[in-house]
Amino acid sequence: MNTAIKYQWMMMIRSKWLITFAVLFAVLSSTVIASSGHESAGVFTRSTAALLNLSLLLVPLVALLAGSLFIAGEKEDGRLSLILTYPVSTRSLTVGLYVGSCISLWTVVALGYGSASVALFATGGTWSAFVFLSFVLTIVLTSIFLAIALFVGLVSSNRLQALGVSLFIWAFFVLFYEFIVLFLLSIVPKQWTIFLFTGSIIFNPVELMRVWTVAALKSSALFGPQLYEWSKWAESASGQLTFLAIACIWVIVPLFFVNVWLKRGKRHA
Repeated sequence: MNTAIKYQWMMMIRSKWLITFAVLFAVLSSTVIASSGHESAGVFTRSTAALLNLSLLLVPLVALLAGSLFIAGEKEDGRLSLILTYPVSTRSLTVGLYVGSCISLWTVVALGYGSASVALFATGGTWSAFVFLSFVLTIVLTSIFLAIALFVGLVSSNRLQALGVSLFIWAFFVLFYEFIVLFLLSIVPKQWTIFLFTGSIIFNPVELMRVWTVAALKSSALFGPQLYEWSKWAESASGQLTFLAIACIWVIVPLFFVNVWLKRGKRHA
């Protein structure tokens, strides 16, 4: 497992476009934070909201592309078939590939938020609860989309297909999902609002991170009076644990299918 982790991390961290994204994310994060300077703990400002949206926009895209294209490339070039002939369990291989991918992307995210922190201190501000929470939940979001990406890479026959599927998944979750939910909310009876709103959070990790951030900062009043009771639950300990459980499911389920797929490949190797 340790060998798989080191191999995956070294191969991904050498990627030129991943390094390019790391620099881009660091520059954009610093610019967003420096544009307003001071932060108030637990309070949303233009810069904090922009930092959150920047993470929700870019991180899923990079995680999907990095994970899926690497695995699809290994599969297309035949290296994955060779690895499957080694005396290593598919579970160890799954965990190794996943953890190695996570470490490389976590490094990129840490660089971006580190640069943002430098910009914050340089403009006379201090770290707020929002910045720290946003960093932690961005790490969680990265972990979720990397699990999805590994499965996409395995089921794709080549890099081009992996690229297309990854872009479709990213566009659906990040760009189109909100419009679909808003449309449904406009046509369903009012008594279904809470049920539909809750479902929209469960089935989209991007919305899960967005709502989780708001609830953790005790700012659920942003959702409006119609969701007051739901907001109070979301801010409670049980609500926070529920969000965590959903995030874990988003990681475990794709990795389960990755393990199943690798087992099938190992039998044919």
